[in-house]
Amino acid sequence: MRSSIPLFDSLADDYELHFAVAHRRAYDALAWDRVSKLLPARPGVVVDAGCGVGRWATRFAELGHRVVAIDHAPRMLARARQRLPEDRCTLVQGPVEEAEIEDAGADLLVAMGSLQYTREPERVVERFARSVRPGGFVAVLVDSLVAMAVEKIRAGKHDEGLTEARDRRGVWRQNGQAADVHLLDRARLEAAFGRAGLAELRSSGLLITASIFGLGWVSERLESTWDELLSLERELMNEPVLADLGKQLLVVGRRPGT
Repeated sequence: MRSSIPLFDSLADDYELHFAVAHRRAYDALAWDRVSKLLPARPGVVVDAGCGVGRWATRFAELGHRVVAIDHAPRMLARARQRLPEDRCTLVQGPVEEAEIEDAGADLLVAMGSLQYTREPERVVERFARSVRPGGFVAVLVDSLVAMAVEKIRAGKHDEGLTEARDRRGVWRQNGQAADVHLLDRARLEAAFGRAGLAELRSSGLLITASIFGLGWVSERLESTWDELLSLERELMNEPVLADLGKQLLVVGRRPGT
């Protein structure tokens, strides 16, 4: 796996703009619908594994939770340090595979787009599961293998789409940089969660309509009828059988116990 550090460091200064476009704002809104419900009612501990510039960590801290924010890209973490409150946030630089995380210390661990860049995703899920207390949750968001293949085929890149689907590997290119990425699907993630001892699994696809009508159609509808399309997407998210069609795939599991 080629390191994603150069790519993410190249995005750090303008990363917020990367998420200003309609379909990425929709990802955030839909994912927050699910993840926010996993937070404890009292102030707790949240681990943000792959925090980037602190977009999600900021939300958790503003709600009063103690946040451990981890990222391996130094420029990303420097941007996060500028915005996160020091009294509620601990920043850790390093890959999520190696960063020190207290066993059974978190109420919630989120990995919003980072797992797919790790060397061995299944082992990382096991580590995530050990990091949450009994009764705590792990939430992982990744690009969906199925939706990525559909997008390539829709764009006329049939060979590329089929190759990525077979190899379960892809490449993300930005700013002249390239990073290797695991392409994951619901079955593989749920199997990894199960082997890690997580239960009550729930898989949701984000922006399922993009696989049906295309991202251009979705972007236009989001600009003109945001509430209407997100209402439909929230209904589709409740159907696990459709999860792999989401442009992004969110899988949640709970560590058994109280």
